[in-house]
Amino acid sequence: MASLRNQSLIKCEHLTFRHEDEQKPVFKSIDFTLYPGEAILLLGPSGCGKSTLAFCLNKLYPEAVDGELEGTVSYKGKMLEEFRPGEINKHIGIVFQDPESQFCMTTVEDELAFGLENMKTPPEEIGCKIDEALKLVHLLPFKHALIHTLSGGQKQKLALACVLSLKPEILILDEPTANLDPASSHELTRIIKRIKDERALSLLIIEHKLDDWIDLTDRCLVLNREGEILFNGSHADCFNTYAEELQAEGIWLPNTVKAGLLTKKAGIFTGKELPLNHEEMIAGLISPDSALQFLDNKKNTPTCLEKQTILSAKDLSFNIGPKELLKSISFTVKKGEFVAISGSNGSGKTTLSRLLAGLFSPSSGEILYHDRPLSSWKEHELRNKLGYVFQNPEHQLIADTVTDEIAFSLKIQHMPDNEIQKIVQTTLKQVNLLHHGDMHPFSLSQGQKRRLSVASMLVNEQELLLLDEPTFGQDAKTARELMALMEEKIQSGSSVVMITHDMEILHSYADKVIVLSDGEKIYEGTPAELWKEQEIMKLASLKVPYIEKLKDELRAMSRREKLAFT
Repeated sequence: MASLRNQSLIKCEHLTFRHEDEQKPVFKSIDFTLYPGEAILLLGPSGCGKSTLAFCLNKLYPEAVDGELEGTVSYKGKMLEEFRPGEINKHIGIVFQDPESQFCMTTVEDELAFGLENMKTPPEEIGCKIDEALKLVHLLPFKHALIHTLSGGQKQKLALACVLSLKPEILILDEPTANLDPASSHELTRIIKRIKDERALSLLIIEHKLDDWIDLTDRCLVLNREGEILFNGSHADCFNTYAEELQAEGIWLPNTVKAGLLTKKAGIFTGKELPLNHEEMIAGLISPDSALQFLDNKKNTPTCLEKQTILSAKDLSFNIGPKELLKSISFTVKKGEFVAISGSNGSGKTTLSRLLAGLFSPSSGEILYHDRPLSSWKEHELRNKLGYVFQNPEHQLIADTVTDEIAFSLKIQHMPDNEIQKIVQTTLKQVNLLHHGDMHPFSLSQGQKRRLSVASMLVNEQELLLLDEPTFGQDAKTARELMALMEEKIQSGSSVVMITHDMEILHSYADKVIVLSDGEKIYEGTPAELWKEQEIMKLASLKVPYIEKLKDELRAMSRREKLAFT
């Protein structure tokens, strides 16, 4: 890398961007350089301007929006404004945080062909290039599939395949694992690493969950909440010097760093530096037994559940044509219960949630809500009791401002204006959107849109909330705050059913977990028991939470030490 330091691929100098009619810039005074073959991890709290910065690096902004860009961006010494429309995209590819926003065709094959044809790829080469790109992301079996039938995670893989097929020199990934199950997320980082090595690809990766990316990237570029550079340098310097400041900013820490920080404060971790990997974590602990005693004391107290069942699914199946998406699924949801639904991409989780919300009708089986068939409830009656948050928040945003979005359902209920205003202001504060009330919902970051979609449901005080991946795209602070709101709902007697790939959420919050695989229920039970089911975990592409993995290894070490003494 040292021999390339006199070169640069992308160079930003004094870069500041603000939207039209907004006084406050999204980010300001950004200075950094991306070198050939280098990989940078771009970190920052939700809404700090990471995605906007990415769009500025390949000329999407300010060309595609009304906004003002100050400062300069150059590619190999040439200013971006000197490139003809579309020309820079041959060299700098970007995968959006919301993959659906970059699709323009109806089938997987046509979507890939569209980009290749626009780059004037010889027709006889297009078929091979499509197959090659789909193989890279394990989507070849879906080559002829309709895009709208793919799961959120599969759409994310398709967006990546479309960019990779063009073989850019720089690849910008905006939260590439947000919709992926844990195993697919790990697999994707290995795919990216292999492609990086084979093609000498340069990377800029925007991520919240960092564990799989640390050994793939060379350094961190960190933005604070004001959109300013907080840090630019090595991972070790970043986390050892700024770990607590990053936590305060709401930036996720790698699990090993977080565990190291926790045990260091308790005097159990004595390593000179916080651990960046599992081996360093183990090596820095005083002893297995002292660490286990401390970590076992961090266990959650099980929720005491009431016996009343408010929703039950009986032998649910759902078909589209000859394809069976769900197969004979049964389970119940009790009052005051937190039920998590998990499983691999494409396993049927979103389809199941839409059946439970009454948005789809089952092909066979029955859903009872308060012992009445869901289909017998009047629409307005059902929506007053049951709220649904879509996987893609843009599917439910209908108002022109953030304030109006939250107030919409309250106005339908003919609530007095002063009461509406009070509820809206309280809710905006709860989801960290208090200073965004006058903005159009579609101008928010993806993480902010997600919080808005949750907020628009929370104000109605429904007794059952169904949420499809509500924490994806959230920084650590806003994710904790969203989960705190869910806990408040539970404490008030409401029930929560949440689809999630986040094993830490399952571990910390769920009373019960439903695991799906290929449209079938393969597990129903507590998170603690799930971690012991290795075959189910593997089949559903799940991973044991880091803290549980650490405790398992410490127990094994403790047993070995005791055997050595005897």
